[in-house]
Amino acid sequence: MIELILTDLDGTLTMDRGTYLLDTRAIEALRRAERAGIRVALVSGNSYPVLRGLYNYLGITGGIVAENGCFVYYNFQTERVCETIPRSVVEDFRNKFNLRESWQNEFRKSDFGFTPAQITPEIKAWADERGLVVQSSGYALHLAGKPGGKGAGVKRLLELVGVQSEKVGAIGDSRTDIEMFTYAKVKAAVGNADPDLVKEANVKLKLKSGAGFTEFIEMILG
Repeated sequence: MIELILTDLDGTLTMDRGTYLLDTRAIEALRRAERAGIRVALVSGNSYPVLRGLYNYLGITGGIVAENGCFVYYNFQTERVCETIPRSVVEDFRNKFNLRESWQNEFRKSDFGFTPAQITPEIKAWADERGLVVQSSGYALHLAGKPGGKGAGVKRLLELVGVQSEKVGAIGDSRTDIEMFTYAKVKAAVGNADPDLVKEANVKLKLKSGAGFTEFIEMILG
């Protein structure tokens, strides 16, 4: 039986990919899961303040993995999982590659977002030379301190919650969700997910984004 659901935010709980509008049916679905005794956790590249506010208003209890795995919250306990990046390095990266910073970077310490979202060989080489991790979610380019990636944060969250991966379900839409799937038995890709994520999924949903999340919860609850 699934005891914990890990869900991405953008493109998974929203109306579609590329919009901030939450799907209200998906919100009601995650609340149905919570009422049924299944905890729901947010696992996202967004900053901790954004996710913590949303977490409180949604009324979920499974914890938070923020900054693409670099920051974890559960039961009033917070932990930084990744190395921090000095602000001077962030600015050097932005200026060298003529990138636009996410407004959330003001609240980040380990994983920083930029657009455009494409990773070039030059960007990859620059990050490698400095021992940093670079990823693209399709929405943003992320520069992170090691170990970087959602996997590290999810691993720590499961330790804090006290649940094994055999009792975990995960749902997402992006390549950055592949690491999250490593720690779940049920791995669901919404209907409009990146092809790379679909390849790793053992549940391929028909409906897109928030509607796909609702489809997933209905499947879990039977």
